[in-house]
Amino acid sequence: MIPVTVAAKNEERALGPCLDALLVSARHAAQQGIRCELEVVLDDCSDGTEAVAVARGVATRRASGGKVEAQRAGLRPGPFQIFVDADVLVTPPTLAALVRSMLARPELVVAWPPRVPLPPVARGRLARALHVYNRERGFSSQRTWFNGKCFAIRGWDVPTRAELAGRIGGLPRDRFYDFAAGMRVDDIYLSRRIVGEHGPQALAETAEGCVYFRAPETLRGMYRYYRRMRMELERCSALFPELDAAHRRFGARRPDRLAAAPLADRIAYHEFQLALAACKIGYHVERWYYQHMSRRTCPAWPPVEETKCSLATEIPG
Repeated sequence: MIPVTVAAKNEERALGPCLDALLVSARHAAQQGIRCELEVVLDDCSDGTEAVAVARGVATRRASGGKVEAQRAGLRPGPFQIFVDADVLVTPPTLAALVRSMLARPELVVAWPPRVPLPPVARGRLARALHVYNRERGFSSQRTWFNGKCFAIRGWDVPTRAELAGRIGGLPRDRFYDFAAGMRVDDIYLSRRIVGEHGPQALAETAEGCVYFRAPETLRGMYRYYRRMRMELERCSALFPELDAAHRRFGARRPDRLAAAPLADRIAYHEFQLALAACKIGYHVERWYYQHMSRRTCPAWPPVEETKCSLATEIPG
């Protein structure tokens, strides 16, 4: 039995199509003798997320304290765990491909499927630029961490706040980073730790399967996505500075991919870079405000609304 955990926080709109796709993928795996057991962990949900899961016959349990604690609550006996975000769609071969990869290669610690952005709903140059950037993976093969949207992992282990107390106590209080909140996401920390301990060969993308996701489509959504990623990168570096060396060694760029891209895609990439520059300026301003002006702690994860809706029940292609 392979445990499949979906951590969900107020995902009433996106969870239905996500579970429908997972159930199809689980049936596809069952035809190959692979039993996947789905469970939704409700992370302080206050909407109808639980009813969506129950209507599809998927087991639920409750957790509190954020995504990492929801994943911790979902850990169950099995040779490895599979975690899936609540706002993505997997193709039918995905779960079987993850399981086959992990069973065929005992040295693998993490396997994940390729990820592809859904066609943008919003119209406009920025929505297209963001879609092209995500579709082409930034025109670079560099991977600084595995795909946290859907992955299989052996020995999932992220420190609790109690286990981090010594490290947190050695850092200054900061209203922007809020180190006292502990770990907020797992893939950045786990990628660095696994690469440092086992080398990049311990992580692999599967040849089969795919996870579709909706990328940000507005400047506001792009900024919130960027802030979330950069803040957690910097929090991870502050809490685990010994892992920075592994992070720097993992990945290799291929800038030739941009030069060979169609003209329209190159223009879209440069439009993305202009928007990214605005996000970087906004990030510095917001960080300065919370560190020097505000008496309140910076809200951790403002929702990126456009990534939580308009999931198609039918997977593209």
